[in-house]
Amino acid sequence: MIDRRGFVQGMVLAALSGPLAARMQPAHAHRVPRIGVLGEVDPIGWMVRTSAVEVECRWAEGRCDRLRDLAAELVALGVDVIVAAGASSARAAASVTATAPIVFVAGVDSARDGSIAGLAGRGDNVTGLLVPSEDEIATECLRLLAHVASDLDHVAVLSNPDNPFARRALGHARAVASRHGVELRSIEARTIGDAERAFTGVQATGRAGLLVLPDALFAIEQRRIVALAALHRMPALYSARSFVEAGGLMALSGNAGEVIRRAAAVVARVLAGARPASLPVEALAPLVLTVNAEAARAIGLAMPRSLLARADAVIRA
Repeated sequence: MIDRRGFVQGMVLAALSGPLAARMQPAHAHRVPRIGVLGEVDPIGWMVRTSAVEVECRWAEGRCDRLRDLAAELVALGVDVIVAAGASSARAAASVTATAPIVFVAGVDSARDGSIAGLAGRGDNVTGLLVPSEDEIATECLRLLAHVASDLDHVAVLSNPDNPFARRALGHARAVASRHGVELRSIEARTIGDAERAFTGVQATGRAGLLVLPDALFAIEQRRIVALAALHRMPALYSARSFVEAGGLMALSGNAGEVIRRAAAVVARVLAGARPASLPVEALAPLVLTVNAEAARAIGLAMPRSLLARADAVIRA
């Protein structure tokens, strides 16, 4: 499962503060362009600054009711473009300005449920990118686990209950599992000791697959998490390729490079003078599947050839 909101916001920041920013030239090249970033939660707490652009960030700290006022602050500052991380941020920005360019990065589900629909066609100042929805990601995660191990009794989801993004992702996983008749069990861990005890308890209740949600603790302890899954012979799906490189079975991760490239390109075109309305909203599919064939053999799994063919990368030794 991918922390889509944190991934989207983190990639927006990377796009604005990385090397691609040097390509961004405003319509008035005598000054450094000023970019406003609006989002619900600060995804990383820091960012690399660059002399190529000035960046003004406004985070709502999880309070969506603050987004409109924060968007108004960015407009009052006279930023050249507002980058809105998420559908709520995009709506808030569009509600306070019909002239300042807005580039959103939001889930494709926002377009389907109407929360984004109409923004890009309502005026000349809105365009953006759509990435896979949380439901689509959860569905794909559960499908992959069922594909590699059809005899699973249930799927265990490892998460840190103190992580707000993980709580949101867990909610989506539960909804998807319910629709597809999959038994899903939540296992919570605030420490690696919690995780070790949880693994033992889950495996005692039948053949279980494992879905590991993104969290800093799990990333730091990824080798121990991977070792626990192998010890209990659990087919496991992770949220980052590094888990697979550490010996894990599979990872479904975000294609950060593609999001960075496309987000930066859209912002660059706006800064160069393009009207957002002339730039079509693009749908991206930034998901990368990595498989460790050796890890599969170690737990007695025969990886389907169709899955190996579909994988973006296969680690064989």
